[in-house]
Amino acid sequence: MKFLKNMVKYFVSEEESRPRNLGRNDDCWCGSGRKYKKCHLEEDERKLRSKIAVSCGKT
Repeated sequence: MKFLKNMVKYFVSEEESRPRNLGRNDDCWCGSGRKYKKCHLEEDERKLRSKIAVSCGKT
């Protein structure tokens, strides 16, 4: 099973593999076993804010 997960990670980009309706208290999409809010929430929000700023013309 771990081999299959590694193959999927190799062929599918990180953003494509993330579920869109992930809640704060759900397990993280990266497979770490930690809650999303303790693992990748801040990083994902930071990336989203930078994409919004670029699309609005702000940098």
